[in-house]
Amino acid sequence: MKSFFYILLLFLFRFSLSAQNGTQIIVLPYHEADLCEAFDGMTTKSREAIDEISAGLKSQGYRSASFTAIMRNLKGRGGCDTQNPLKILSNVLTEAKCKYYMTVESSFEESSEGYYVNLNVSAYNAETREVVSYASAQSDKVSSTDARALTRNAWQKISSQITEYISLQPTTKKEEVVEKKVIIENGKIVAKLTSDVDINIPQAKNQNPDAIAVVIGNTNYTKTKPVKYALNDALAMKKYLIEAFGFKEANIFHIEDASKSDFELMFGTKEQQKGKLFNAVKRGKSDVFVFYSGHGAPGLKDKNAYFVPIECDPQYIEIGGYVTETFYRNLSIIPAKSITVVLDACFSGAELFQNISPIVIKPKGIMGIKNGNLLASSRDAEVSGWYNEKEHGLFTYFFLKAIQDKTADVDKNNKVTLNEIYRFVSDETEGVPFLARKLHGIDQNPVIQGTSVNKILVELNR
Repeated sequence: MKSFFYILLLFLFRFSLSAQNGTQIIVLPYHEADLCEAFDGMTTKSREAIDEISAGLKSQGYRSASFTAIMRNLKGRGGCDTQNPLKILSNVLTEAKCKYYMTVESSFEESSEGYYVNLNVSAYNAETREVVSYASAQSDKVSSTDARALTRNAWQKISSQITEYISLQPTTKKEEVVEKKVIIENGKIVAKLTSDVDINIPQAKNQNPDAIAVVIGNTNYTKTKPVKYALNDALAMKKYLIEAFGFKEANIFHIEDASKSDFELMFGTKEQQKGKLFNAVKRGKSDVFVFYSGHGAPGLKDKNAYFVPIECDPQYIEIGGYVTETFYRNLSIIPAKSITVVLDACFSGAELFQNISPIVIKPKGIMGIKNGNLLASSRDAEVSGWYNEKEHGLFTYFFLKAIQDKTADVDKNNKVTLNEIYRFVSDETEGVPFLARKLHGIDQNPVIQGTSVNKILVELNR
């Protein structure tokens, strides 16, 4: 009888362990500087967002460590006295004994249709600090101001997407995780081309030896969240310029993680307008193509639109950013045959500033440039989303797809204009607007500007 009793106890003990054997996770606030600053600056609504997501994870079988309890313990031991943000994060993860951690960025918004929450969540491997999944969602718009309920609604829309690569069991195949996560080298995300648009690139009918391009992808921001697939976007665009557009590789300025000095060197400054791009152009012979994937932001004081260099603090964008007014003005003096600008970025501030509503910025844009055309990923107050499955910006993926499949070539003459690409990417039922609503619950509508949008951009072999 005793032996049976001991066996029963052992069985119950093992059952108890297995019931608690869910993967350990800690949910953290999004932190631009360090976790101690983030903890001290947390609002009631941001705490509620963390609590709701932690509760949601527990209901899925995960074990969620308490960020508040760990931070209070850490601060009590003087763990916030260090000036090293990575050390603080390391201390928190060690205390939590977690396999994964998540960072949460949430904002409580009000519109004419009701209240809602914007939610951005990234999941990381605690050991390698690699991003394993990312998703964003907007809650339904309701009359209630219950931030917890709104957060719960937004989290339910993306929880399965976030946890898809986070294992509850230690037997998960490693390669299944590696296949979809970004690659990190020396603490930075690097480019990786694995999408269907990255292969089988059509070939240009003719070469364009005098054409000049600037291709910029900004991913590894030091003072704000990464644009996870911007490097992929830029590398893929470079390949298309060489193979489909007929550009010489030597004539493509390909810049990864551009600093403010990179922007100024390439495009010039307010005082010195002639940068490297100006000097590389042959008067009247060179077609110019500029592509940028990364953050854009509004000046909160001057209401100008800015590109966000890699080291820029968005809170001080007027000091550290590169203003688009200078960008377009300096392009206007380049004696090029044509100038095409393609932007996978938004300038509303909705991605970067938690406590403001999107700001409508209307820069002068390409209209002051002779033979200049612009194709941008979203309208003034909209956000530009990612296509996680394809590991590209949503807009960039459709731009490349239009050329790869010749889908935009509606008249089947193997000549594709910028306007044909625009019609393809902006299609309400098959293009960016539809996928943005389906994947992220947001409005994203590409925009075209220019006086020669029907000029042939790409001419392909039959």
